[in-house]
Formats: sequence, C-alpha cells, structure tokens
Amino acid sequence: MKKIVIAMAGLIASLSPVAAQAGELDDMKQALQKLQERIAQLEARKEEPRPAPNSVPLLSGTALGGNPSATLYGKLDLFTEYNSGGNKGDRLALESGGLNGSRLGVKGGADIKEGLRAIYQLEAGFFANKGTLAQGGRFFGRQAYAGVESATWGRLTAGRQYSPMYNSVIAYDAFEQGYGSPTTDGNVSTGGTRFDSSIVYATPKFAGLSATAMLALGGETGRSSDAAAIAVNYERGPLGLTAAYQRDDHNSSTTAVIKNTFVGASYQLRNTRLLAAFGRAATDNDSGINRVRREWMIGSRTNATETGQLLLAYAEGHTEDVSPSDKGRVATLGWVESISAQSRVYGIVSAHKNAAGSALVPMGTSSANNYVVNPGDSAYGLALGYQYAF
Repeated sequence: MKKIVIAMAGLIASLSPVAAQAGELDDMKQALQKLQERIAQLEARKEEPRPAPNSVPLLSGTALGGNPSATLYGKLDLFTEYNSGGNKGDRLALESGGLNGSRLGVKGGADIKEGLRAIYQLEAGFFANKGTLAQGGRFFGRQAYAGVESATWGRLTAGRQYSPMYNSVIAYDAFEQGYGSPTTDGNVSTGGTRFDSSIVYATPKFAGLSATAMLALGGETGRSSDAAAIAVNYERGPLGLTAAYQRDDHNSSTTAVIKNTFVGASYQLRNTRLLAAFGRAATDNDSGINRVRREWMIGSRTNATETGQLLLAYAEGHTEDVSPSDKGRVATLGWVESISAQSRVYGIVSAHKNAAGSALVPMGTSSANNYVVNPGDSAYGLALGYQYAF
C-alpha cells in the first residue's frame, strides 16, 4: 500500500505542470494526504489482535490475577475384602476406599498481589464399586472452600473443610485411616471429620511451630450448633509433636456436646517413622448422662524397599464406667507397593478383639458397606486392593 502511494506521488510530481495549469494541483495534494492518513489507520488496525468469529471476549490475565491455575485430580481405590470371626457368618465383598477414599476434585488459585494468593478447592467423594456419591450424597462432600494464603501471614479459608482435630489424629495413625485403622473402626476418636460453614486459619511455620484454628457456625435460630477446634504442631529434625482440642456444640450430635483432646508424638528413625498418641473424648449428653472415653495407639511406617512400605498399628479404647465393658483392641499389618508413579497395590490384615459391649470391625476409610458382628465377637479382615491417582 505504501508503494502505491509513493508511485502516485511520483506521478503527481511529473504531471504537476499540467495540473497546475488546470488549477487542480492543490486538490490532488489534499486527496493524497487524506489517502496517506487512511493507510496509516489501516496499518495500525492490522497490528491489533482480532477476536475469533462469534467468540466471547475473555478477561485478560491481569484482570484475573497473576499465575492463575486449575488442577483436576482424583483417586480411584478398589479392594476385595474377606471377613470372618463373627457369629453372624463370614463376608466376601468388593469395596471402595481401602487406603484412601475415591475422589474427584479441582483446585487452584491466582495471585492477588505479590505475596498474596487466592485459592479454592472442590472435591467430590464417591464409591468406585457402585458409582454413587459418598458423604451422604453431597456433590462436593469431601471439601468445598475458598480463601487466601500468604507465606508471611498464613492461610484463611471458608466453606466445608476438615477439622484441625481430625487432621492431627490422622497424622499419627500409621494407616492414615486406611483399612483396619484404629481411627476407622472407632477405637480412637477423630471427632467430626468435616464441618460445614467453617472458617479455618493456619499460621505459617516459625521455628518448627505452627497452629491451625477452626470455627464452624451452625447458623440455627435460637439454638447453638457451632464447633471450634485448635491444633498446635511442632516439627524439628526427626521429632514431631501435636496437641489438639475440639468442642462440638451439638453440630455432629444433636443431643450432646462432644469434647475431644489429643496429643501425639512421632520420631524418624532411619527408614521408620515411629508414632504414638493418646486421646480423650468426653460426651456431655443433654439427658445428663455424661461419658468419657480413653484411647491410645502406636504404630510405624517403614520404607522397607525402594517401592514398598510396611505399616503396623495397635490400639485400644474404652468408655469409663460402663457395663458391660466396650473395650476394643485392634492390631493391623499392611504392605503398600508402588508399581508406577500413579499406581499402588496393597494387602492388609486386621484383627479386632471386642469386650462384651463392643462390636468393632475392620473397614475401609470410605466404604459403602462393612462387616457386622455381635457385641463381644472377634472380627478379622483381609483386604487386597489397587489405587490409581492422577
């Protein structure tokens, strides 16, 4: 286009004497100037990105925040289970959630400004053996929250979230609430696992110390149904210590206030993490009959080979001053073998001894069904499973 204009300018120059005699030279110069301005406008437009036909304009990266991210992830966990020992008979089943609950989720965030990031997470649990939703049929029953985090100030989130008490207890469970775990069968209490309408604040770690606090608002008119929890952690070298407390005011149970206290200690000895913990659960019933349950567990996680991990756990729990006794004891042994970056296979054997008032059994962390025994019966379980994570 520019070449055409130059050629026209040359032509005008060569014809200028003739054009001048006709009185048209000035008009031609003005027309040429307008043409040059129009060409400049078209050239500038050419540099601008054009939207695709019928496309919806998108917000710029600056409008959305810096470094936006969204990650789709999940776990598929299936296992076969054989149970025996109870007077009601044996059981053979295919279940979901042996090591971890099957799930599908999305998480991500974006920078608000330097040092401050917006975050979110939505996570649905499901029974892989049935294809149905877990957590009572909730769509995002495992987690649903949003918030902000900063390396300097910590992390503040709101929504449906795990309790600091639950996270503390699981950290000292060798099976992390997997099949045969003392925290899965009920020997060791975790308190409420997740709380709706909860606000959770986690501090940054300072000199090995960190803390997490939660307040869950019941939101009911004329009735208290809130819950509050706090956990303090210390990690320095091979040593780990935790203390946690939770007060559930009619949230998980509509007829009682439940108060959980927990302390745990761990130590890394070469390839083995040694674990020990003690818990107390006090239930103040509205009827006036209060109960106190005392519990303890020990365990270990050993990286026995490059791809295999040996898990061991033993626990006991009982309620004070009840007759007959509801004391339960559990011993569990497991092996987890990584067969690829995303796949694991596992085998777990678990034995439960129940007093006359107890009927605890081995079960998966998030199973659709479980073995059933009469109070006082022993219960044994064997689980062979496969887990795929992405």
